Amino acid sequence: MRARWAAFVLALLDTAAWLLIAGAMLLSTSDPATRGLDQFAALVVSALYFVSGAPALLLAWKSRAPRVALALALVFPAAIAALLIAAVVMLP
Repeated sequence: MRARWAAFVLALLDTAAWLLIAGAMLLSTSDPATRGLDQFAALVVSALYFVSGAPALLLAWKSRAPRVALALALVFPAAIAALLIAAVVMLP
């Protein structure tokens, strides 16, 4: 029962993070030359969310496979962290 609640809470946090990151990228008022990169970043974050966060939320909501839901809920922040680290490493 604890895995289900942990997955549910993490999936809700994933949803909030997805809305915050994708919203910030889509509504960015950056230079027109880099607006395409912002939109691509929003697309990548959305794809990550719909592959990991949304299924975790659905599984936790339906009380199905709580360990799988927890694992999926943990994948989204780990992938975001990996992308952030990769972006920082790639900076000149």
